[in-house]
Amino acid sequence: MNHNLFKKKYLISLFKKLILIFGFTFLLLEVVLAIYTKNSNLNIEIPTYSLENTQSFWYDINKNFGTSHLPNNNYRQKKTCFDVTYQSNSKGFRDQERAIRSSNKRVLVLGDSFIEGVGVSREFRLSNLLENEKKIPHLNFGMAGNFGSTQYYMLYKTLASSYTHDAILIGVLPANDFIDDDYEINLKINSDRYRPYLVGDYPHYSLTYHLDSIHKSRVHTKKLKPIKKIFKNFTYSYNVLLYAKSVLKQSIKKDNKIVSEDEIPGYFNYSEKQLNRLKYSLEQIKSIAGEREVMVFTIPVLRDIQNYKKHKNNPLGKEMSAFCESIGIKYLDLLLETDKISIKDSEEQFLTCDGHWSKKGNVFAKKHIQSFFDYYN
Repeated sequence: MNHNLFKKKYLISLFKKLILIFGFTFLLLEVVLAIYTKNSNLNIEIPTYSLENTQSFWYDINKNFGTSHLPNNNYRQKKTCFDVTYQSNSKGFRDQERAIRSSNKRVLVLGDSFIEGVGVSREFRLSNLLENEKKIPHLNFGMAGNFGSTQYYMLYKTLASSYTHDAILIGVLPANDFIDDDYEINLKINSDRYRPYLVGDYPHYSLTYHLDSIHKSRVHTKKLKPIKKIFKNFTYSYNVLLYAKSVLKQSIKKDNKIVSEDEIPGYFNYSEKQLNRLKYSLEQIKSIAGEREVMVFTIPVLRDIQNYKKHKNNPLGKEMSAFCESIGIKYLDLLLETDKISIKDSEEQFLTCDGHWSKKGNVFAKKHIQSFFDYYN
């Protein structure tokens, strides 16, 4: 009896020690990851230390264009260089509620996370700056979550075009859009996502969706499990793990080797097929728009600006300019405008921990857009 009691006490004591060791090790890991994340400006979400984020930021929930936000939803995104809460309207876009019919001049704005304004409060993003400056409503249909030009086209065709408007402003991000629209690349890195792709050769494309049902998408709507919600909102460890898994999953491979940054499709590295898909989507938007003004601008990220300042070569800008002129679209290449400012000023246009436009980046884009496009003058 005494022996069994001694054994029980020993096991309890051992269990307590193991809990203490595990707890201390976990706290130490959290401190190390917090310091590392802050000093390295690692592009991850960090703990909010609250339970407000019960859902993810975006899901594959629209049968036509895939990615969207939940209607009338809030999401707080906290990183080392910003802390912003996003609100979606009844249609699932980060914008105020808009009437479908209006007798006023209105601009529809299409694009990805740069246009949606990731990392800045709504009043500081491009569309709101233009709206406040020009007193013209700018209906923001920008969307984060790997949203490419095929999705701009499908979003405009199936939803946005039903809103009365007299102009369309489209922000193209070469750093992402060529990848996001490439069916073959996404078969490898996003085969579990539901989204539209143009498959075939220009201009004879067929519209194809990964997966035969939107409900099979890895990011179809579902609430976070309570334990995951706690780990996501209260620990660095969980968020670093998610980030590492995402980086590994999104790594583009060629011949079973991860390609270098210079080989990733973007401003200075794209194929004719990738550019043709972008052209086709813009042609379709222009066709649906009819006599409405269509304005397109390309967005350089910081590495594009650095490369351009070094090499002074910009084939994409030349090709886009000739193409847009041929179909009656006015085109602005923001990369050319960055050559007029210093590299330090260019760096300040982007969030240090994220790469999206900072407040200064949105102001820079607004300044050149409103001075370049005749619609605003």
